[in-house]
Amino acid sequence: MGNPVKVLAVDDEKDVLFIVSAALKAEGYSVATASNGFEALEQASKECPDIIVLDVMMPKMDGFETLVKLREMDATRNVPVVMLTGLSERDKKLDAIDHGVQHYIVKPFEVHDLIAKLQNALAESKRAEEELPDFDE
Repeated sequence: MGNPVKVLAVDDEKDVLFIVSAALKAEGYSVATASNGFEALEQASKECPDIIVLDVMMPKMDGFETLVKLREMDATRNVPVVMLTGLSERDKKLDAIDHGVQHYIVKPFEVHDLIAKLQNALAESKRAEEELPDFDE
């Protein structure tokens, strides 16, 4: 069997991080965590995650600022991102989509919904990679 999918979960709420981490580990994912945007950038460059679960409202650097910085880094430019947030306003969801977020989940959330959206985002990302032309020849 291959290596487990690496997930970086980012949230300033310790209980949310615990729930997300425990649920994903139970599903066989490898999980790294960060409690703010700065930690997220550090962990992302160190861990090279396959997917990122990102909160929006965090101190120091919010999720959108973090996402912009992740998109500027070569290692994380194309990593799929699922936003997990308490913000349910339509304009925030549209902002997330404009920033290339694959899925937007509003707290409180169901763990099975998070896992399903992660699987969908990973599948979408894999399909997009397969459709890219191969210029290495």
